[in-house]
Amino acid sequence: AIESEALDSEVKAAFEDLFERLKDEGHQIELVSFPYLKQIVPTYYILTTAEAASNLNRYDGIHYGYRSSNATDLEETYVLSRSEAFGAEVKKRIMIGNFILTAGYYDAYYTKAQKVRRLIEKATKEILSDFDFILGPTTIGTAFKLGEKSEDPIEMYLSDIFTVQANLAGIGAISLPLFKSETNQMPFGLQLMCGTLQEENMFSFSQYLMQL
Repeated sequence: AIESEALDSEVKAAFEDLFERLKDEGHQIELVSFPYLKQIVPTYYILTTAEAASNLNRYDGIHYGYRSSNATDLEETYVLSRSEAFGAEVKKRIMIGNFILTAGYYDAYYTKAQKVRRLIEKATKEILSDFDFILGPTTIGTAFKLGEKSEDPIEMYLSDIFTVQANLAGIGAISLPLFKSETNQMPFGLQLMCGTLQEENMFSFSQYLMQL
């Protein structure tokens, strides 16, 4: 992750310094490459939008959850409950998910994304079979202001490039607020990923990193 061309130079420098400090403390640190880094974000958003569309189809304002007080009949209850309760981003993801799940695109997108997800899971767990943890930046840069990237959803989604790997691989992960930019005074974090059922060790090492 720290060799990514998109990574902010200040973030990269902070991690290089952290790795040197960990080495001085006696830890073994090795840089590893991940062959599916460019496929992670599109795979994640294909699968999650499809799952969101499928699950939220059952949200009708009658069985559970929010129900619009402005509805006067059954149809309005369905339409208004969904319209009022879902934000713009949720509605966008439902529409994308419904497109992905249509008969003409299901195999081209959803089925292929599931195959890629399995490759990501396998490659991630192979790394963790040799190491206790995977350490890297939480995002490519510092935290951005609320709504700052809302006009450019692609750039906003690409901010997830490092964090969604754990979701796709089905492993534990945590983000630690260890750093603060000297340039814009905004925070940026470290992400720690662990192997299956190794969360207790991950929490212990996280506490160690917070005190380092």
